[in-house]
Amino acid sequence: MSNARRKRFRDSSWFFFGVLALLGVAASGIQVIGVTDDRRGLFHELTGNQEIQDSLLQEYSRLLLERGTLLSYQNVDRIAQRRLNMRFPEQVTAVVRQPKAQSWAQDRNIR
Repeated sequence: MSNARRKRFRDSSWFFFGVLALLGVAASGIQVIGVTDDRRGLFHELTGNQEIQDSLLQEYSRLLLERGTLLSYQNVDRIAQRRLNMRFPEQVTAVVRQPKAQSWAQDRNIR
């Protein structure tokens, strides 16, 4: 090859290398824009899900409080008296029961 041809080949190869590098930079820039947009969308979705979680936690706390109120002794006693006509007995007697092992041994001695 002559010097003129070599110089032209070198100049054209640098030109193609420059164009290729420019296209690579442009492609990576477009990819960065796409990834950034995806991350922004995911962040908005995360924020929305956190707000939903907060509202569900508030509702759960209120339900726990309501359940505690409904299961309180005073409420159960009031419902038992009004709806079921249950009354606390006037006279309370204590019944003491022996364990089975002792009662079995006593029954055996009696016989």
